[in-house]
Amino acid sequence: MGFVSVPEKTLEHWSSQHLNYRYRSKASLWWPAYGEDINIGWLPRRPGKAVQIELKTTTVTRPDLHDVRIDLGQLWQYLQLPLSRQPFYAFPRPTWKGLLTEAAAQHGIVAAELAYQRSGRTWWFAEWMVVMPAADVADVLGPKFDPRVQPGRNASARLVRYDMSVPHPLRRETWATRPPVHMRPLKWRLFWDELEHCGRPGWPQLVRLPSGILPSSRRFNARTVMEMLSEVRGEGEYEARDLIELVPDGDGGFRRSPTEELGRSLTIDAGPAGTEEHRQLVYLDASEMEPLV
Repeated sequence: MGFVSVPEKTLEHWSSQHLNYRYRSKASLWWPAYGEDINIGWLPRRPGKAVQIELKTTTVTRPDLHDVRIDLGQLWQYLQLPLSRQPFYAFPRPTWKGLLTEAAAQHGIVAAELAYQRSGRTWWFAEWMVVMPAADVADVLGPKFDPRVQPGRNASARLVRYDMSVPHPLRRETWATRPPVHMRPLKWRLFWDELEHCGRPGWPQLVRLPSGILPSSRRFNARTVMEMLSEVRGEGEYEARDLIELVPDGDGGFRRSPTEELGRSLTIDAGPAGTEEHRQLVYLDASEMEPLV
């Protein structure tokens, strides 16, 4: 099976450091236990939006080959959740061969420095991580994954193979099925840039707004949601009962969250013994949202 190029726990720490640096105190982070989903009670009582990030690493099958493998049972369970509660998958698009620590050392770089921009453009964590929604991961897996059937214990499949036998940036990428343009993974920093502008149609996210500014309609387009978030930028905390959750409607807009999705923690089955999640809940304050132009 090979060995991991960089531990997923390390990716967790580096992503947290990057988000804390990028957003200072305007991003709240939480690590749900295996099988837990967003509980409204965990979220700050301020307007903003919540997303979840499932961090994956690459498996080195030989020094010049990196595979990103997906736990199919875990993916299947994520897709049973409402769209707003599904995570994004984040994983490396490597620029190195073999172990990251060894490759960095050969260039005189200490691995612990890779969390920071000062490590250099080629080596910085935020330059080689990419992001895809869970639903796109499932689509790209193609016939390897049937969302109608729960996979067997420990089932996994390769999402993409990176062939580093040719120098970066000429590496070859072999996907389970060729992703269409709109499903290609986004670079880590570009993902957060787009999320600040309300993201792309169909992206999983949960938006919280004070009930007093919401029109009576049940559906809202992305521009309206961004305008409302901009209207409450910099405001303080609200009573939890005064905040309303909006979720993607599957058609590029948002709708009020159905009552049955609120106020509780959705659960999914505990996985096989030893199964781990490296999933981060990120709540961005409305002050970090950029109005659409």
